[in-house]
Amino acid sequence: MRWFAYLLAVVNAAIIGLSFLFVKIAVSDVSPVDTLCFRFVTALIFCIGYMKVMNIPFRIEIRRLFPLLLLTLFYPLGFFTFQAYGLLYTNSAEAGILTATAPVITAICATIFIGEKTNSLQFLCILISMSGVMLISMMKGINFDAFSMAGIVLILCSCFMSAGYTILNRVLVRSFTAMEITWVIMAVGSLFFTAFSVATHLADGAIVTMFKPLGNRHFTIAILYLGIFSSMLTTIFSSLILKHLRAAELVVFLNFSTVVAIIAGYVFMRETIYSYHLLAAALIIIGVLGTNFFTKKEIT
Repeated sequence: MRWFAYLLAVVNAAIIGLSFLFVKIAVSDVSPVDTLCFRFVTALIFCIGYMKVMNIPFRIEIRRLFPLLLLTLFYPLGFFTFQAYGLLYTNSAEAGILTATAPVITAICATIFIGEKTNSLQFLCILISMSGVMLISMMKGINFDAFSMAGIVLILCSCFMSAGYTILNRVLVRSFTAMEITWVIMAVGSLFFTAFSVATHLADGAIVTMFKPLGNRHFTIAILYLGIFSSMLTTIFSSLILKHLRAAELVVFLNFSTVVAIIAGYVFMRETIYSYHLLAAALIIIGVLGTNFFTKKEIT
């Protein structure tokens, strides 16, 4: 099953890479909260439909529910909130490059929380990856305004949420099935972001306008992609992959999403790609690959 896990990891990374484009489309006219609301409601509907067709039970004992609820704090609540708002302040190419630091952050968190050792070569590779992020910041200018820095900080926060999710999910797949993890995550995300969205519209006195974006074809297509592919499927894939690959082996594939995000931003959004974007992406990817390569060498 290992080769199949690698295949899923590549597909998973491609889906995530394209998600930056669709998030950007969705939040262009609709608030991030409303986008997340429709995204997870769509994901939950399709998840329930799939489980009904496949006759998969929905029940989980209350005493076993707590670790899954803890997982939802990282994903979807933390991760998607930071990502959605971060994309308001940066373009999809830069977001994709910054997200490439997630494997590095995951490696550091794994060292702290599960005792993985980091040798000198791994540490050097981590510095190389982080230099890519520093290059993006420096090329934006010495005097950062709050607007541009907000995007960098929020996207990096989403990377920390991704690291926490990957490490915890790696532990939980030993006790829960991929569908158990998925439907709980979709249910919590749907309830939380729907409540948040409704409360926001009630406060503005414009609850009727909440469903107006559904009349926009581009928004609807973006939501269907984000809900079905980028939320439900990637959650299922991640849990299945982590049954056969270690967390570090999974997250290294996410660097493919950087390439996909840059290409999608250029082709569909006409976003400008500068030479420093490419150099920064190369530094991050080389560093992340090196970090995981030397980890593998130690294990073997």
